[in-house]
Amino acid sequence: MSKNTAALKGDDKAAILLFALGPEVSASLVQGMDDQTMTRLARRMSELGKIESDVLVQVLDEYLELHESDDPMMYSSHKDVSTLLKMAVEDERANRILSNLNQPQKFTVWQKLSRIQPNMIASYIEAEHPQTIALILGNLDTSVASQVIALLPEDMQMSVVMRMSKIESVPKELVHDIEETLEKELSEATGDTGISFDGMVSVVEILKTLDKTVSKPILERLEEKDEELFSQVDKLLLVFEDLLELDAKGIQEILKHISSDDLVRALKGASEELAESFFSNMSQRAAEIMREDMEVMPPLKLSEVEDAQQNILKAVRKLDEDGVISLGGSDDML
Repeated sequence: MSKNTAALKGDDKAAILLFALGPEVSASLVQGMDDQTMTRLARRMSELGKIESDVLVQVLDEYLELHESDDPMMYSSHKDVSTLLKMAVEDERANRILSNLNQPQKFTVWQKLSRIQPNMIASYIEAEHPQTIALILGNLDTSVASQVIALLPEDMQMSVVMRMSKIESVPKELVHDIEETLEKELSEATGDTGISFDGMVSVVEILKTLDKTVSKPILERLEEKDEELFSQVDKLLLVFEDLLELDAKGIQEILKHISSDDLVRALKGASEELAESFFSNMSQRAAEIMREDMEVMPPLKLSEVEDAQQNILKAVRKLDEDGVISLGGSDDML
């Protein structure tokens, strides 16, 4: 795992700390955590793979000084996680957390919606009351919500926007009802291949947990047998916002292989966080020019944004295949 600490999330740093301290010391730190927090950190620990010196120096400088290690390369594995948990909590609880850890991560209904085309989202919700639409869009990433709003009938757009601006708190029961309705609609919805969207999500969840040496041949055979099905699965496997998971080095490599025109168009439909991830890895002057270009650019068709994002994702997949960057997956390296 080689990242600048600026790109590391809190869970990453906590997982590195717990691993570096070892189970004897870490046990006392995790005893007070709830199951959800412990499961989350345990998952991150099991996924760390090789922890290189640059990461340890930045996250655990004091640790390296104390131990004066000449070879700070370490390796965190599922075994380390199991040892830590069994020292920290009773066996029943440790086994329950380890069982949860081994289960594929599930998409929430909001994550599912964020992974499908905005025009599909619009078709699901356009018959709903504007207040319900406002609540749904308020739970989506702003970059997705803005594209959906643009697809709604003009007389509905203002009504939805006004209601979104006035939302302060929503009863949990109402949110739960909306989630159940959306889950039902998504499970019943089918794509061009006739396969339910939930079925697609299940396929994606499985492929994401497989080692790339296993998943790649499966996808290649799927493309040969059913190109339409492959296309739908492929689009769910990697969406533009997934690039947030890349470190600074990965973003810099992408910038070398894509056109500025594609990037400007793609970022028009991206979250501010992802846009900033690209800007922060450019020269200050280049970032300023691109921000200015985005500000003066006239409104784009949704298809133009999607085409630009797909062009970039195509380059990203090629870089991943060539080993220049890593999109994650079960290959022991992040």
